[in-house]
Amino acid sequence: MSYKNASEYERFAEIYEVWTSTAASTNQNLAFYIDTYLAAQGTIVELGIGDGRIAIEAARRGCSLTGVDLSPAMLDRCRKLSAEAGVADRLTLIKSDFRHFDIPVPATLITLPYHSIGHLPSIDDKREAVHHIFENLSPGGLFVFDDFFMTPQLMSHMRAVQLRAAYQNSAGNDCLLWVTSLIDELKQSILVVTWEDILDENGGMQERHYRRLSLSWLEPDQISALLIDTGFTIEACFGDFQRTPFETATASEQVWVARKPD
Repeated sequence: MSYKNASEYERFAEIYEVWTSTAASTNQNLAFYIDTYLAAQGTIVELGIGDGRIAIEAARRGCSLTGVDLSPAMLDRCRKLSAEAGVADRLTLIKSDFRHFDIPVPATLITLPYHSIGHLPSIDDKREAVHHIFENLSPGGLFVFDDFFMTPQLMSHMRAVQLRAAYQNSAGNDCLLWVTSLIDELKQSILVVTWEDILDENGGMQERHYRRLSLSWLEPDQISALLIDTGFTIEACFGDFQRTPFETATASEQVWVARKPD
């Protein structure tokens, strides 16, 4: 994750719970990754752990994990929420970016959930991260991650102005969270723009806060080439979190399972 992206992501910590709870893919990816963690034997590392949405649920079921994130605000939220859940002792948290994290022993499973590879803006950044992940896996270890599958329908949906959520903030104010995205198909980049309207007791707008999040995506053939060039063996590419084999006509996600050879 670049430092620009990290500063944007830091501001998202304030609305992250609302953001994830209203995303279409979060319930599906939660079950997928928890099952993946429960099946793992050995050291598990989650890159982009955020507020611990996935890791804390896995820890409740007995997993111990190392979580990596560049955002101090997200890591603070993860510490708080894991303590409240009684599983703080099962999480080791590291402040680092995906390309440079340091773990004491090679992992048997490294994951990068929730399209978080898209926080790395360029193909060179992604290549550096994937190489570092490969180097930090034990022989036979798995790298599991997902990325956007950008279809014309998805791009049209993302470009529309949407009311994402209506909720109350910690001060008791009614809030409306709106979102739209600027998409550059040539650069394979996404600029997510959100604005949070904080309302007064009469329903008038009291304050408005804008947040931006820079993302990117890779096409399936680009990811396949990147994994193979790094040395991975591709075990599966799914088109959704129900493990349906990837087909361009029906896929809603790219969910990749790659193994470091023994």
